[in-house]
Amino acid sequence: MDRDLFNVFNEVNTKGKCVIMGDFNFPDIDWRTSTCKNNRGQIFLDVIADGFLHQVVEVPTRGDAILDLVLVSSEDLVEEMVVGDNLGSSDHELIQFKLDGRINKCRSGIRVFDFSRANFKELRKLVREVDWTEELVDLNAEEAWNYFKSQLRRLSEACIPRKGKKTMGRSCRPNWMSKQLREGIRQKQKAYREWKKGRISKESYLGEVRTCRDKVRKAKSRIELDLAKGIKTNSKRFYSHINKKKTKKEEVGPLYTEDGMEVKDNLGMAQHLNKYFASVFNKTSEEPCDDGGMINGNVDMEVDITATEVEAVLEQLDGTKSEGPDNLHPRILKELAREIASPLAKIFKQSVNSGVVPYDWRIANVVPIFKKGNKSDPGNYRPVSLTSVVCKVLEKILREKVVKDIEVNGNWDELQHGFTKGRSCQTNLISFFEKVTDYLDKGNAVDIIYLDFSKAFDTVPHGELLVKLQKMGMNMKVVSWIRNWLKGRLQRVVLKGELSGWKEVTSGVPQGSVLGPILFNLFITDLGTKSGNVLIKFADDTKLGGIANTEKDRDTIQEDLNHLVNWSNRNRMKYNSEKCKVMHLGINNKNFGYTLGAHQLEATEEEKDL
Repeated sequence: MDRDLFNVFNEVNTKGKCVIMGDFNFPDIDWRTSTCKNNRGQIFLDVIADGFLHQVVEVPTRGDAILDLVLVSSEDLVEEMVVGDNLGSSDHELIQFKLDGRINKCRSGIRVFDFSRANFKELRKLVREVDWTEELVDLNAEEAWNYFKSQLRRLSEACIPRKGKKTMGRSCRPNWMSKQLREGIRQKQKAYREWKKGRISKESYLGEVRTCRDKVRKAKSRIELDLAKGIKTNSKRFYSHINKKKTKKEEVGPLYTEDGMEVKDNLGMAQHLNKYFASVFNKTSEEPCDDGGMINGNVDMEVDITATEVEAVLEQLDGTKSEGPDNLHPRILKELAREIASPLAKIFKQSVNSGVVPYDWRIANVVPIFKKGNKSDPGNYRPVSLTSVVCKVLEKILREKVVKDIEVNGNWDELQHGFTKGRSCQTNLISFFEKVTDYLDKGNAVDIIYLDFSKAFDTVPHGELLVKLQKMGMNMKVVSWIRNWLKGRLQRVVLKGELSGWKEVTSGVPQGSVLGPILFNLFITDLGTKSGNVLIKFADDTKLGGIANTEKDRDTIQEDLNHLVNWSNRNRMKYNSEKCKVMHLGINNKNFGYTLGAHQLEATEEEKDL
């Protein structure tokens, strides 16, 4: 009986994904260490390991023993396992879990490009045959973009076949399973059968087992080393491997509405999340653009975008990333960089100088990313926008022009370390704590206040942002394009293939866009300019610190804090009072109190622990 069962296990590695359940009655196996004192149990463990199976039940199912097992070929096949209660008169515990519904079918019937069979040579030839100059000459930016998009889609479909997004069978083998390794496993399985028939000694069989295991370990190590070395060029592949190792997946929901109703289905959760994401937006402000503070210079010059610039950005695209709502894949754009650079440059130049932003560039598919806390609270998810890849190419070109304008006019924020070239989290910490430790070394008491905006990137008011961009002396054609790029934006949440309805985006800068981070930095450039103490910014996080020996020192810090609150009120940004904390440093620190508006600041968790 054991031999027949073990033979089934030995064949699992050639059969794709599987789940095997039952009462195997091996009470002597210690599943924490995968060891067993008796020979029969150890053979069972060896066969499971050789078949690349995982045992996922971790608590006793009868008395103190784990008798009922769930063996899976991949740990991500089961989730939310619960052991408890009895079924009928049985003295075994009931095991309940969710099984991945994608185990034997393509995911949602979605078909994607199969780039391994793509004929890019023919595609390049067809794209070169299109007379882009003649076709685009009398079209505005919206019309030119739609023509370009439709032609590229049509030609791509003709040269690149499609495949199911989730294929089964051989593709489900581990990525380290090579042809040579499969042959070694078959040799080991053959040795097992020969040993059971008495044709070879046990030592010979165990020798084959050790050889095979050594090859498996080396293959796994080699794959993981390659993944680690290639993380900078293909981080998606690395993190996909890591996620497969997790026994607990980061799933969305279930969510609860304000009325306490539970929402579990994907479409319902997508709709609820999109409603929440839209609820945090500031209302549209129709404040006039004030030119009184503009700097003379290149205020309204024609913006020139060359094919060389476009081609350089296209060649830098990551072909492993996802396509945007316009369904133009970055791999295709990268492969056709030389052929499409010229028509795209014309479309980009016309769009920026006319201020016309195509509809496809103003919509976004939003992916909810869980941060921390209660998964039923929609406020614990970050909305990351998946936007048009082509628009991101233009954004990158405009970003370089914006940075150049800011540097020429001397409006760069010296206090900002986030999303800034040559600066990072490390420079932020070094710059701030170098001054703080200098104060402490001289025997001073120091108070540090940590500030955090609530939904910072989602609540930037567009009217106030545009006024600030004008006053910085930025090219007015670029400012006009940014205004229309932000105006009339729409977003929808995508959750496991389900799409919510569209919601208007009335404030904020898109998280996931290229221009978003730098626009946010420019918006908060004037934050903290009146501070008399040490102040450092890292994106939306701000640290304020100063000497706190006397009441007068405390009042100086509080005055700086009041200036920051006044700035937030003028700019319609709110501080998250629960995340804003104070830390008292120094032996003789008097632990002064501080207020953020009407809120009394609490000590950080680190200080409480001390």
